[in-house]
Amino acid sequence: MKKLLFAFLFAIPFGATAQFWTEKATGFATPSRTLSSISIVDPNVIWAIALDNSAPIDYTIKEFTKSSDGGNTWTPGTIDLGANTAGLGISSISAVSATTAWISAAPETGDFGGIWKTTDGGSNWTKQTTASYTSVDSATNFVYFWDANNGIAQGDPESNEFEIYTTNDGGTTWTRVPAANIPDPQGTEFGYYFVYSVSGNTIWFGTDMGRIFKSADKGLNWTVISTTPSLDFAQDRFTFSDANKGLLMTYDTPSTALYNTTDGGVTWNPVSTTGFFNTDIEYIPGTSKVVSTGSATPFGSSYSLNDGVTWTAIDGVPHETLAFLNSTTGFSGGFNTSSTAGGIFKYTGTQLPVPSFDIKNQISVYPNPTNGILHLDSEKSSIREVAIFDLLGKQVYKSNFSDLTKVDVDLKSFSSGVYFLKVTSDSGNTETMKIMKN
Repeated sequence: MKKLLFAFLFAIPFGATAQFWTEKATGFATPSRTLSSISIVDPNVIWAIALDNSAPIDYTIKEFTKSSDGGNTWTPGTIDLGANTAGLGISSISAVSATTAWISAAPETGDFGGIWKTTDGGSNWTKQTTASYTSVDSATNFVYFWDANNGIAQGDPESNEFEIYTTNDGGTTWTRVPAANIPDPQGTEFGYYFVYSVSGNTIWFGTDMGRIFKSADKGLNWTVISTTPSLDFAQDRFTFSDANKGLLMTYDTPSTALYNTTDGGVTWNPVSTTGFFNTDIEYIPGTSKVVSTGSATPFGSSYSLNDGVTWTAIDGVPHETLAFLNSTTGFSGGFNTSSTAGGIFKYTGTQLPVPSFDIKNQISVYPNPTNGILHLDSEKSSIREVAIFDLLGKQVYKSNFSDLTKVDVDLKSFSSGVYFLKVTSDSGNTETMKIMKN
């Protein structure tokens, strides 16, 4: 089944963008190459898969590029999958070191796909035959490894069951997940290349029916979630910061919109916001920081420090797929014009800051001084935690809250004197101010 993501990309020459991104050369000799999948091993080692941006978009380009110096320089290579593989499209890459990586491949025209592994830095690729994908219905959407041993490969339904394999020995042996462990597909439901998100042991993937399949145990057991509204993940995207907190970006159904979840994707609520782009969206793992990109009009990228509530524009040039390891290491796909110009953007700005909660402008604290009850009234963010410290830095009060914008703190038992009030918002941002107890 045809499963290309029609993003209608446009490759145009451009230079470095502001200070958030620095443009680097991926090394591909053919112009108009972008990236379909980026795998960050650590701050030094990064792998990526080439995608031909010429119309029609071509996933059968079997090229990769790799950096061992933090993304400053890149060395391209070819992916030789062996005989009778010309019609296979490369659907994802997952690497664990400078020498070891896996790719997934699916049939664009004929041939059987599957999983291939390299242990010599990409010079040779060997098919892992126990992840068979040998049915006419088999189509491998992605492969992902948590470490050198534990991995998952996800494919479309075969014999009316999603074809999912797991391994705990680096892919030497793949075991198909029993049908009883996976909710049944709806009709002709299928998945998409590299439409998945991972946080810890939890992994999600999306389908053309707008459903999200979720496993909390590295792919052994699955549940399914119907998103609101019903979407098609051909172009819509989702990202998770942790096992519970995520964002879902719709491409154009009926217009670009953003939704959030705090329960792992079970429920989604609209976020009233503008300023994000609609090609890709990616959380900085474990934070409230998010980056979005656009490779079709409007071009550009932007970031949010508060789970997508507000956005700051970065630039107005095309960006494709995103990948972030942490707040200091991240990349977005670009478009090359030659082997020495363009193809990837490296995040090279200062570390994405933690915004101030800004008590003066966002929250009222009164009366101050107080004889007993201190009122906290937040205008923009919910209050998650309140802590109070004495002048020696000893914590003398702490309380946690859930989705409250008004909080009363009882200081009647406190001795008269000066204290420090620390308020933490629902997005993890903090602010401290001096208070007085009479």
